[in-house]
Amino acid sequence: MKSRAAVLFEPNTKLEICDVDLSEPKPGEVCIQLKAAGVCHTDYSVMKGLLNAPLPAILVMKARVL
Repeated sequence: MKSRAAVLFEPNTKLEICDVDLSEPKPGEVCIQLKAAGVCHTDYSVMKGLLNAPLPAILVMKARVL
């Protein structure tokens, strides 16, 4: 399944909007359409290299869905 995501490839760089491949939902999971997402303090800390996270990463902890 194709989707678009804001991806962080390296600390202290801009998020890049990329096409990504997602696996199909497993039994008991659902696929949702994201309406909006924000960058929280944790995301910002990863972006600035203050917190370690495996990269590349799609950083979204808070979102609004349809």
